Amino acid sequence: MSRYELLHEELKKIRAKQFISSLTPALIVGILVGNAVRNTYPVGISIAISVITILGTAILSHRLWRALSIGYASLCDRANMITSEIHDIRRQVNSVFSKYRERIKGEQFKKAYCLSGKTLHDLEEALSVGMYREEREIFVTAFMRKGITVRVTASIGSKYRCSPADKLGKWKYHYKRLGCDQIRQYHNHSVHNGKTRPSYEDYKTSKLIESHLSGIEFRSFIICWNAIREWKIIEYSGNGKSWLHFEYDAAASS
Repeated sequence: MSRYELLHEELKKIRAKQFISSLTPALIVGILVGNAVRNTYPVGISIAISVITILGTAILSHRLWRALSIGYASLCDRANMITSEIHDIRRQVNSVFSKYRERIKGEQFKKAYCLSGKTLHDLEEALSVGMYREEREIFVTAFMRKGITVRVTASIGSKYRCSPADKLGKWKYHYKRLGCDQIRQYHNHSVHNGKTRPSYEDYKTSKLIESHLSGIEFRSFIICWNAIREWKIIEYSGNGKSWLHFEYDAAASS
């Protein structure tokens, strides 16, 4: 997990404790007030009074807990520290995305992100930015020679489906012609929950490609993102197995 993801999980636990501490007395007071006024005012007004009472009491409870409880005050201070650090991490991610202009409508994906001639690190960074922005499935094939992309093809599919831009039967020819030592294919799913994994069809496609490229090093990858656009690159093979290839941790690279 990245630093952001660890902080996010910690913050959720702190917020839950704050919520329970503040809301419990607020609900009790709200119920008591609601019972006291329900025979005096119409139902709608009684409910409104109860809701306002609950919200007001929750805010007051939060302030009282912070003033009177050292433990609660420490939780609040920690929450503020986490929020500030997450803000800095978001800014670092934004700075990476700002390095790349957005693709113009009708422009080739590979040209918009200048994929040819990139090092492996720069290629994967550009793909992670570009694929996120498209919000559709992208299929990119990269022919590598000594860690540099010497030929790249890319196709933009629909929200849930995509396929290679050129014919699989020509891959061996281009591989030998360019003196490549590896072929890598990348794609994405159009969900950004940080938990994307290869589908059955992905494994099936990888197995098919592997069978056509016997004797050639071929690797398949899928890219996914968390809530602040940090990316993970998952490698998988036709035998149905997958593992983490790379995880971008903005906090570690800032």
